[in-house]
Amino acid sequence: MKRKSGFTLIELLAVIVILAIIALIAVPVITNIIEYARREAFRDSAYGIIEAGNLYFTENLLS
Repeated sequence: MKRKSGFTLIELLAVIVILAIIALIAVPVITNIIEYARREAFRDSAYGIIEAGNLYFTENLLS
């Protein structure tokens, strides 16, 4: 009888379970990183707007 090479169903299920566990850990971490980047971009934009207002004020209204 020839021996067939390949993976058993148990091995495939084990790999799927391990990948699912990794995904369950990775998704919240990636979501937090994206949210942090959005907050930082908003903060930097707000500081840029404030600095533009200050520059306008000092150049035009104090002359």
